[in-house]
Amino acid sequence: MFTTTQELSALGQSQFDKAVRLSSIVLAGAERFASLQLDLSRKLLNDNAEAFKALTEIKDVKSLGEVQSGLAQPALDQAFSAARNVYDAALATQNELTAFVEEQIAENNKALQTGLDRLSKNAPAGSDVAVSALKTLLNTSTAAFESVSKTAKKVSAEIAEAGVEAATHSAKAASAAVARKKTTATAA
Repeated sequence: MFTTTQELSALGQSQFDKAVRLSSIVLAGAERFASLQLDLSRKLLNDNAEAFKALTEIKDVKSLGEVQSGLAQPALDQAFSAARNVYDAALATQNELTAFVEEQIAENNKALQTGLDRLSKNAPAGSDVAVSALKTLLNTSTAAFESVSKTAKKVSAEIAEAGVEAATHSAKAASAAVARKKTTATAA
């Protein structure tokens, strides 16, 4: 398959470059998640300190109800914001990995096409039909993979986005209902 040591050396360098790139993608994803976790930890620590301070300043039952309702909504908003940030980081990492895999598949298909071209030049007479059938099979499978891949990306993105939006909407509605219930309970 390899006609020279230069081709073999180029293949080795190419595989090394791919491994480094894949490692970079994975590490960038891990860095995104670690950064999100650190930011969230800082924010939670700060919010807990403020909540503790507010709780120490309570003088009566009415103040306790106000502090509770004042703490609930920001905590819920923060939880959904954190979930959204994690989702976005995961999506970014997934998109980078998907692009990497698609590039590798395209590169392998190109190498296979080149191999088939070499084969057709060196093949015995009468084998043109078999080589042509292999090329057609390769082109058809490549087109089918691209079509399925595009459809899967679109569907999974739409489903995930709809799920996040629905969860956010229902949680906000539930939070608003609880807040209205508390308001009417304290008014009565």
